[in-house]
Amino acid sequence: MGNANKIINGNGNKRVYDGDLYYPQDVGSMERTGHYVQFFINKQESSKIEFAGGSFSSAAVGRTSDVARDSGSNLSVKRAPTQRLAASIQLYMPNQISLQHGAKYAEEEINAVATNVMAAQGGGLSGTGQIIKDAVGDGIERGLERAKAGGSEAAADIRRGKVTNNRTEMKFEGIDRRSFSFDFKMIPKSENESNNIRNIVNLFRFHAMPEMDSFNGRTMIVPSTFDIKYMHKSGENDFLNKISTCVLESIDIKFGGDRTQFFKNNAPMATEISLKFKELEIITKERIAEGF
Repeated sequence: MGNANKIINGNGNKRVYDGDLYYPQDVGSMERTGHYVQFFINKQESSKIEFAGGSFSSAAVGRTSDVARDSGSNLSVKRAPTQRLAASIQLYMPNQISLQHGAKYAEEEINAVATNVMAAQGGGLSGTGQIIKDAVGDGIERGLERAKAGGSEAAADIRRGKVTNNRTEMKFEGIDRRSFSFDFKMIPKSENESNNIRNIVNLFRFHAMPEMDSFNGRTMIVPSTFDIKYMHKSGENDFLNKISTCVLESIDIKFGGDRTQFFKNNAPMATEISLKFKELEIITKERIAEGF
């Protein structure tokens, strides 16, 4: 390929481009395909099964522990070590790239007792005892009314023409992990591209799934993880957000276009692949400041 022989991956290891899988043929080298997405694969160090797809190189270039190489990681549990594969998958830049941050908030009901206590604390201790006594007494009185007869509280509210409004307040509860979806449609223009597409699809499928531990038939070795980079033929695109280490949650594949058609070598004339990734860590202000 004409692109990127000088590009170094996140571990400081020079890439092995002869083993890369890519679509289209000129991705990253021509002006029209100068922008692309690069997928690096981190297989579990305990993995024993190798991908047997064509010329793709599965040799590992170094050991890493997922996102541990990122000093700002907020993961609290050290994950099992992985090995970065020497080769990567390079696909054209999709028509649209989206990024969404989600914060979780909940409405909590604040009753009269809590409101009065907080008000008393804000204004000092004077009168606190009487406020609590009155609030508790009111609660006891209502409780006794409910004990006497079902619906007595509602009946009293109807007679008075008033109801008690326990106010609600918004409370921050946390943030969601970010998800990233990519959709690619690949139409081969040569037999070499057909083979690349087949290997790309199978490689994603292969590393998205677990494997059985040979020493224990009831134990699974977890799937590989992925590092995703937005690239340009001159290097990484720093205008776009970085993506932390991900797992591949789902992969959907469709063969054929409007109707299923095949080449003479039985390769489908079109292959569509939809990938959904989710980051292992949550992204806070510290990580956003680093470009994530």
